[in-house]
Amino acid sequence: MNTSGREPTLLQSVFPLVAMFVILMGGRLYLDYRIEPLILCSAVIAGFMAWYLRCQWQQLEEAILNKINVAMQGMLIIFSVGCMVGAWMFCGTVPFMVYWGLELVNPNYMLLSAFLICALTSCCTGTSWGSAATIGVAMIGIAHGLGIPLAPVAGAALSGCYVGDKLSPLSDTTNLAPAVAGATTYEHIGHMFYTTIPGTILCCIVFFFASSSVTGELHTPAQVQDFMNQLTEIYKLHFLLAVPPLLLITGSILRWPILPTIILTTILSVALGCLLQGFDLRGGILSTTTGFKVSMTHYLATPTESVQTLLNRGGMMGVLENMGMLCVAMAFGGIMHGSGMLTVVLQKMLKRVRSDGGLIASTLLSCVVLCFSTGSAYMGILIPGSLFKESYLKRRLHPKNLSRALEDSATMLDGAIPWASGAVYMSGVLGVSAFEYVPWMVFNYSSVFIGLACARLGIGIVKISAEEAKERLATSQMDTVLIEETPEPVQA
Repeated sequence: MNTSGREPTLLQSVFPLVAMFVILMGGRLYLDYRIEPLILCSAVIAGFMAWYLRCQWQQLEEAILNKINVAMQGMLIIFSVGCMVGAWMFCGTVPFMVYWGLELVNPNYMLLSAFLICALTSCCTGTSWGSAATIGVAMIGIAHGLGIPLAPVAGAALSGCYVGDKLSPLSDTTNLAPAVAGATTYEHIGHMFYTTIPGTILCCIVFFFASSSVTGELHTPAQVQDFMNQLTEIYKLHFLLAVPPLLLITGSILRWPILPTIILTTILSVALGCLLQGFDLRGGILSTTTGFKVSMTHYLATPTESVQTLLNRGGMMGVLENMGMLCVAMAFGGIMHGSGMLTVVLQKMLKRVRSDGGLIASTLLSCVVLCFSTGSAYMGILIPGSLFKESYLKRRLHPKNLSRALEDSATMLDGAIPWASGAVYMSGVLGVSAFEYVPWMVFNYSSVFIGLACARLGIGIVKISAEEAKERLATSQMDTVLIEETPEPVQA
């Protein structure tokens, strides 16, 4: 996109990325600074490099605004879901799910249960965000009641949430990745099993054995029962409280517009709170909240700390910090893209490709770079997908190889990079720092490594004929190119 400045070299292009990595790792992990100013410092460094390359400020500003515009829908959803979760606390939906979860879930297999239940929900709904806002929130509440550390439960639940985001035909990225690559949705889904099945098996093994290690300090049955009794003192746990999450899940399955669905669910939740719990809108919300950040512990004479922690969750104000982090991340990504530095990095990676497996590995790594630098799964799919599409056809690789690589990396890392839009959302909804739960997102980061292993070993690499490759190039309105006869899949 650099139309007026100098062409950046590879060293100049990589420098802001390396600086960002050093600043974030050092500032966050060792100095415990907030992440927003750290990303802002990284954006300043990228800005100085763009200035050195003689990029015009208007050009960079336009690129930054474009990135923020791409993220705007996600920001609106984050804001609305914060409101919805606060309303669910108000009406008793979350305590209702937690109460029955404590009755039904075996604490000795909490991590495995969280993974499997969230995986099933996300495959039915096609949304990791919706699954996290419903079943994920319930799992965190159950962990509160049982005295289980929240970070492992959040990581296990989110691992399950992203199974459906990767596989379900209802998922936006499951449709976007093949659309960009030139494959059909169902070709893409069938090809995803090469990496999804090993990742799912790995998660089941890890979470089965890890469950015992994180549940060593479980609350006693008496403590759990006391927790449940306090919930019943505050709320009337009526079966109608299951209606809001069922409405949200139904909307996801039927592909209703997400924002109106969330708003409708929020309004219904507030109405149920007034109807079932007898809470007054002035006394139940306005006097105890700032923008639906519900704090209703005054209804209980001596609430335990775990009950207070459960109830003081959710709300619009609680997600504003996360939205600020998303904006500064988009600023960094906009500067990198607008100055042309990001394009140089990707093109240099593409030039080093010598085999089919190497091309797939380069795609995976390019998506990692895009997600790390822009914080957007959509950018991680759109830019490498457009950049690498022709190279796949030249090597007579079926487009579903490209779509799988995009999904294995960009979609999965959206929830595993703390400043990416997905992780910002998940952290705000679950109330657990992304830096804490990311090590437990086994499914997400294992997808990248399994994808690299398949590329290295030549597993699941599907070829097409030279004639079909020419037809696909023509369909894509590309210039006629010579399709070289290449051997069957070569190991990287």
